[in-house]
Amino acid sequence: MPKEIGSNRIKRLNSIMEKLCSRTVLPGKEIRGTAESVSARTLQRDLRYLRNEFGANILYDPSSDSYSLKNRGTFVLQIRLRESQIEGLAAGIKMASHFLPHMEEDLKDLWAKMASILPPDLVRKGEALGLASVVSTPVSSMDPRTFHLLIKAIQEEKPVRFSYRSPYDDNPDDRDRFVSPWGVFFQAHAWYLWGSHPKLPQGATYRISRIDRALLWPNTDYESPPENQGLSDYASSCWYAYRGGEEVDVKLRIDPPLSRVIPETSWHPSQTFEERDDGSSTMTVRIHENALGSVARWVLASAPFVTVESPLKLADQVEKLLNRLQEKTTTKVLQD
Repeated sequence: MPKEIGSNRIKRLNSIMEKLCSRTVLPGKEIRGTAESVSARTLQRDLRYLRNEFGANILYDPSSDSYSLKNRGTFVLQIRLRESQIEGLAAGIKMASHFLPHMEEDLKDLWAKMASILPPDLVRKGEALGLASVVSTPVSSMDPRTFHLLIKAIQEEKPVRFSYRSPYDDNPDDRDRFVSPWGVFFQAHAWYLWGSHPKLPQGATYRISRIDRALLWPNTDYESPPENQGLSDYASSCWYAYRGGEEVDVKLRIDPPLSRVIPETSWHPSQTFEERDDGSSTMTVRIHENALGSVARWVLASAPFVTVESPLKLADQVEKLLNRLQEKTTTKVLQD
């Protein structure tokens, strides 16, 4: 660790590192601008000092006159945060501890460390916003080791093997799956893995709370995700992640008071709303056929204020769900 660094040099070094950390590739004219009135020779000495004394891996590309930081070494960056940034940080840590409950203690420790180096008045404001960030969304429990292993496999593009049992499968026993993991996302109240499936070329989703005995499995070839598809195709809709089948246009009639409430939320990236003179509105979305069952359950949960206008297949699914509910409710009442 270097000793006896003058305050002016500390400011210069911090300015250089702050710029390098903010961009993947930094034009030379920008890094030279951080040196204020110092000479080009002084700037080069500062860069050499960062490399030699702090182990910062700063690369220079003469062909494009640009710099890139591959590793900041042991340099501790002193950053200046605005009040809104500190409040956002506190709220973000609070929300992350809710949606990643297995990391709650580590995140509390992180905020305690951050709070120890921040101005006390800003810490109080940040904590107040963090406490106000109440999240009522339930989160399914999962094995933290499994979650971290999947993240590692995604980053390193390595297949995994795990035991999995789907509640929608006729076979109640666990089955071994060999999957190339492509991404994880949170939806409804659980974390999901998006990855390969031998019978589904577009991939499949696996609820992480149902994954057991997960292992990295380099013995299997890694399958890349399909072209022109990303995680947002699965995680951008409230109607779960069911893909497959033809795309269909869905039209739903929404009556008051939900006609004023439902448009406030993004339920699907393709949604559009058309208001009617009687206060109702028409919601139109384009989804895959396999997602119709999820939409049918959403319609039933919003009854009687949401009804299906098209397609007929969706209306049939809603009717079947309603009939099953009525049958079970009637049977239960008669038994009691």
